[in-house]
Amino acid sequence: MVLAEVLIEMRNLKHKISQLENYLQRAASQNAKLADNATTKLLGLLDKHRSHLILINSINNDTEVSIGGSKVSLANAILITKTMERKIALLDSLLEDPYGVLDVFSLMDQRDQLMDEYTTISNSLKAIEWGVEVD
Repeated sequence: MVLAEVLIEMRNLKHKISQLENYLQRAASQNAKLADNATTKLLGLLDKHRSHLILINSINNDTEVSIGGSKVSLANAILITKTMERKIALLDSLLEDPYGVLDVFSLMDQRDQLMDEYTTISNSLKAIEWGVEVD
C-alpha cells in the first residue's frame, strides 16, 4: 500500500465517522440497542482513524522533499501548501471586494504567482504520496 491509498482510506473513515455520529445522535434518544451498536462501531472506527493518523504523521515526518532547493519534511511541505492556500484565498477575497481600493492587477499577479508555485508543489507532493510505500 502507498501513502496516497492510506490518505484516501482516511478520507473515507472520516466520512463514515461523521455519518455514524449523526446516526448515533438520532438513535440515542430512540433505541438503546441500536445506540449501543452504533457506539461500539464508532469507537472501532475512531481507533482505526487514530492508527491511520499516527502512521501518516510518522511517514510525513520521515519523508524528505525538495522545495525551492531546500529539503524539508513532507509534513512541513504540507504546512507550506496550506499556508499558500490561505494566501491565495486572501488575495481572492481582496480581488472580489466590491469596495476595494487596492491595485487589482498587482493582486492578480501575486495570486497567479502563488497559484503557480502551489500547483508545482502540490503536484510534487501527490507524486510522492503515490510513491511512498507504507508497511
